[in-house]
Amino acid sequence: MNELDWWIASQWEMFKIKEGKTGLEFNKTDKEGNVLTVDRTQKWNKLRAKTDLKEMYIVRYADDFKLFCRDYATAKKVMCATKLWLAENLHLQTSGEKSGITNLRKNYTTFLGIKFKVVPKGSKWVIRSHMADKSKAKVIKKLSDVWKDIKNPSKQSEIDRNISLYNAMVMGMHNYYCMATMVSADFAEIAFKVTGKSNGMNHNNRCYPIERQGEITSKFIQEKYGKSKQFRWIKGRMIIPVGYVAYEYPKYKRREVNKYVRKYSDIENCISYDVMKYMMENAHLYPTLEMADNALSRYIAQKGKCAVTHNALSISDMVCVHIKPCKGERNDTYRNLIILSKEVSELVGATNPVKIGKLLKDLQLTEEMKDKINKLRKHRELEEIQFEDYIGTKK
Repeated sequence: MNELDWWIASQWEMFKIKEGKTGLEFNKTDKEGNVLTVDRTQKWNKLRAKTDLKEMYIVRYADDFKLFCRDYATAKKVMCATKLWLAENLHLQTSGEKSGITNLRKNYTTFLGIKFKVVPKGSKWVIRSHMADKSKAKVIKKLSDVWKDIKNPSKQSEIDRNISLYNAMVMGMHNYYCMATMVSADFAEIAFKVTGKSNGMNHNNRCYPIERQGEITSKFIQEKYGKSKQFRWIKGRMIIPVGYVAYEYPKYKRREVNKYVRKYSDIENCISYDVMKYMMENAHLYPTLEMADNALSRYIAQKGKCAVTHNALSISDMVCVHIKPCKGERNDTYRNLIILSKEVSELVGATNPVKIGKLLKDLQLTEEMKDKINKLRKHRELEEIQFEDYIGTKK
């Protein structure tokens, strides 16, 4: 699906232009000079005025995606073109039930559990989004089931575990659905349906009473929920208020800001962003898009290094080959691909002793590397190289 992203982007967002013809692109940088984003507003304005290109944008997660256009005529053409592209290049058929065109000024559309449309605000149109109906029903059912276990525990010893589970579920749901602009109203409705009729717990001998006063022991919960008057306590344990949530703008997180990214040394990781970008933008150079996609995955898995020599690869010195050559039906799966340097690739398929000797002299292979090469040659039904017959190879 990565190829679909690039194809859609090349139709409008990333459409290549000649400098000075239809506008320029400008880099937006921070105080340290790091490029944050690219401003293409001037280019797009010129394209709208001087070309008949179809303006379109894509938002995708896995195989679920939305295409946004300015009008119905454009949307209809883009939909037909996308279906045709998926069928021809990825051999995928779209679902007639799930695919369609929606006028966002009149109706909602759903994406990843959130439904949204546009509404007028002044002279502009802005997004209004809610939890999707199915998502809201699932949330109500899940929270209600846990809340019933808290109200009527089968064992009094399980109440602490149920409260911890309930709080974790509430925080997780708040953390995801807070990107919906009307999330506060949605969770107010959920709170009423889940906990709105719980006053009877104070008159039930089997239940612990709900208290309005208590201590917030978690610093995180104090910062996020401490101002809420909906806080309740059972048996001294905090009950996080379901209805206390506000909309949060879903900000894009820069790739550089990630405390979980391991800082590899140059020896451990040789992945080049330029090589990855080249492979993504030139997927058409491969026989099939499946091979292009799996070749990129294999390059990342090999950490940008040759599978035999473990030397760093460059754009001009790398070849993606099949482990088992295709005979008849193609096999471009991830497991059947490997990334090699050009010299190693030539050695794997070489039959001329003079050429083999020259390549061995340049490569200086270890015993482990020699074994890998002979295994690849065996898949190609070629004779194993008797390395001891060649003078100057490394033992």
